Amino acid sequence: MSATGLRRSVGVARMPGLGRLLGYTFLVAFLLYIVSPFAAILMTAFGQGWFGGRLLPQSLTLRWFNLATSVSHLPQELFNSVLIAALTVAISLIIGIPTAWAIARRRVPARNLLLTLVLLPRSIPPITFALGMSREFYALNLVNTYAGVALAHAVLATPFVVLIMSATFESLDERILEAGRVCGAGWVRNTLHLALPMALPGLMAAILFALITSFNEFTLTLVTYGPDTLTLTVKTYLSIGDGFQEVASVIAVILLLPSLLLLILIQRQIRPEAILGGLKEL
Repeated sequence: MSATGLRRSVGVARMPGLGRLLGYTFLVAFLLYIVSPFAAILMTAFGQGWFGGRLLPQSLTLRWFNLATSVSHLPQELFNSVLIAALTVAISLIIGIPTAWAIARRRVPARNLLLTLVLLPRSIPPITFALGMSREFYALNLVNTYAGVALAHAVLATPFVVLIMSATFESLDERILEAGRVCGAGWVRNTLHLALPMALPGLMAAILFALITSFNEFTLTLVTYGPDTLTLTVKTYLSIGDGFQEVASVIAVILLLPSLLLLILIQRQIRPEAILGGLKEL
């Protein structure tokens, strides 16, 4: 082999290693990009003396947690967030499950139009929808009520329920349901003993996505909340406006914990196809 051919062979052999190195470098840079905001929040919430060009805080402290408790009503705001999230899940399931069943198991006229209307709130800027919705909520006296804020959140949570549950209902084994009917099971028994157990992974995914949507929603909450329904998400925004950056970071940490817990539950308990299957409807 000539010297030129040898150099070309060595170059070809080195290229896969170079591509792998570039791939790992990009992956690490992307992970740092994702993780760094969370690290900054944690250091702000637990650190003191972190100013100027310092890479890390001088020391760790719980001072900001005590300050957050004194300048805000964290237990009440946490209770508001949890209660509104629970109501949002209930409303989303009541609306979303029958809609998903009709889309998946029935011949619905204008099916694509129905899906478009369901997805519309998630397809436009939230502030656009919030401005129009706020007028209706004020007219109906739903502002500063748990039901009102939950109804606003359900507008964004219901599309997740419909997409996930319609994909779940489509995947039900019709032979098992038919066998139940042949054995004399009525609609109620078939639903409770056959359809529901088979649809349980998708139902869990829908519930968790609705919870996360409500717990983290800001824009629609901002135009529907009041003194009695202040949530942690809005309180974070108000703390920043009042100049309490550390307090805002503390509340952000509190908000982060349920989201991480729900994410772990999704990854460990629910099949990915139960979550992603609904995307084929888009």
